[in-house]
Amino acid sequence: MRQELTQTNARMDTPMSTDPDTLESALLSHDIRSAVSGVLSASQALEGIGLEGVNLSYVAQIKTAALYINTLLGEISDTAARVAVSEVEPLLTQLNLLWVPEAAKKGLHFSVLRRGTIPGALRLPQIDFMRIFNNIIGNALKYSGSGMLELRLARVKNGALLCEVVDDGPGFSEEAREKLFLVHGRPDDAQVEGSGLGLYIARTLVEKAGGKITAENRPSGGARVSVIFPEDMLIAADVPATKPKTGLPDLSHLKILLAEDNPTNQLVATQMLRKMDATIETVADGVEAMDAFERGDFSLGLIDIEMPRKSGLEVLREMRARSDDKSKTTLLALTAYVLPEHRDRIMAAGADGIIAKPLTDIAAFGNAILIVTGPPDAPSAQTVANPDANIQMDVYNGLKEIIGKDSMLELLSKVQNDLGDVRSGIKEGVASKDAAPIRANTHILISVAGAFGAVNLQHLAEALNATAKTGVWARIMPEAARCEQGISDVLRFVTSELESR
Repeated sequence: MRQELTQTNARMDTPMSTDPDTLESALLSHDIRSAVSGVLSASQALEGIGLEGVNLSYVAQIKTAALYINTLLGEISDTAARVAVSEVEPLLTQLNLLWVPEAAKKGLHFSVLRRGTIPGALRLPQIDFMRIFNNIIGNALKYSGSGMLELRLARVKNGALLCEVVDDGPGFSEEAREKLFLVHGRPDDAQVEGSGLGLYIARTLVEKAGGKITAENRPSGGARVSVIFPEDMLIAADVPATKPKTGLPDLSHLKILLAEDNPTNQLVATQMLRKMDATIETVADGVEAMDAFERGDFSLGLIDIEMPRKSGLEVLREMRARSDDKSKTTLLALTAYVLPEHRDRIMAAGADGIIAKPLTDIAAFGNAILIVTGPPDAPSAQTVANPDANIQMDVYNGLKEIIGKDSMLELLSKVQNDLGDVRSGIKEGVASKDAAPIRANTHILISVAGAFGAVNLQHLAEALNATAKTGVWARIMPEAARCEQGISDVLRFVTSELESR
């Protein structure tokens, strides 16, 4: 499978297109990319000075946004050269980093929830995936004033992937529903500013990919926008992603030859690859690369295009011309060249894909490699969550990694207090048959539970909140009992975590 994995811009030593529009676009893209590189460098420097908690999450948001801009620039410069596969988990992580702080500014809680096994990847360009859900989530956030905002993913009976963006906002007015997904489809009485293009862009990209998008008001209040990707768009749907203890992409199954003449680039790439548990051998030019391929067996070659004595293009051509099995070695080009004529020459020489320099994101680097090589053989999935509390451990551990040990202890203490208060409030509401405190406390509980991956409790709270609005006590009381039990289960988990520290 040959494809370009990322794009960037650079000064060329070979002739550049002389078409005025193409040249102007390339030069503007170069200057914008230079500015974005500065943002990325500054964010990486801030990550290294020991920030914790919310400050570290803001830096992660800056870095993720800069990488998204960089990807959009690649989309603008060459719409034909896009990644045709989206690995799902890294993109969900990006969405989480982008929208958690934005939602918090409005007093909302944003979370990504996975129900059951979700696909490892989609046959959809990464930039399209991000544009679809950034527009849907951004639209929901714009109209929501409080409560929760969730992206929920689950397989449905026909094998398709259902992705729902659910909010506690006011829902869609009749006029808005008539214009949803139309270009500039804003109702005349819209209370917030906007262009009316977000859902139109999402619909266009979803339908272009062969999916379906719908929108509706939720019976319990708020809105739901649903995107369905059919089963034939899903890749490795039943194989859970595997990651080493670092939480980064797992390259432990790969023996990699890195051919890179620049010492700094060689050091950066080597450190990144080792953190992802790859086995690495490095060489400094094309002649050394061919010698290494001759004497050793490698599962992957990362080949810099501009090298002394023998260029990367020559290495690619000579490897593909071999008469033995080594001619089939997976080869990825490392390059800063972006104009179509250069990419075409690299792919024609025999590259299986292109990875852009500079390497700014270790996870993106590893995931770009895995798109072409495939993941290691996945072991049987193991349940690591507390079975009673039903804690979604990838959410819990991801939060723990982002905010740090001390902040996690503080968060767990607050959760412990909040859960106790909420349970008391629900009991009081049941005892007095007053739905108001039940609704108020379950509203808090939805946010608290979702904040650290207590998925089962979050859904129990949502159900009780909706039922409390009906005023039917024959339904409210058994659901309140289930919710109280769910709180007790989660409290046991939280107490255990606090005591273990």
